[in-house]
Amino acid sequence: MKFSVSTIIVGVIIVLIGVNVFIFIRGLQLGNEISFYETELATFKEQNSELEHKIYKLESHVWTASLAAELEYGKYNDPMYIEQPRFALK
Repeated sequence: MKFSVSTIIVGVIIVLIGVNVFIFIRGLQLGNEISFYETELATFKEQNSELEHKIYKLESHVWTASLAAELEYGKYNDPMYIEQPRFALK
């Protein structure tokens, strides 16, 4: 079986076209994956921002003071000692 130069060149061109089509399809798939992960990253950033605001609110002195006032914390914060007769157990 003899292969001429033109037959080999046509075969190489067909293989190169096949590889090019494969690379193009794979590039489209990777582009879709990148787009998906970018949207996921944006949602994670938004959730992170919301959670940071909640943490800052919980650590806020103003919020803690208002909660203490709401729960009437100042009324019962005197220490109780067991040496005093009304708190000692017999």
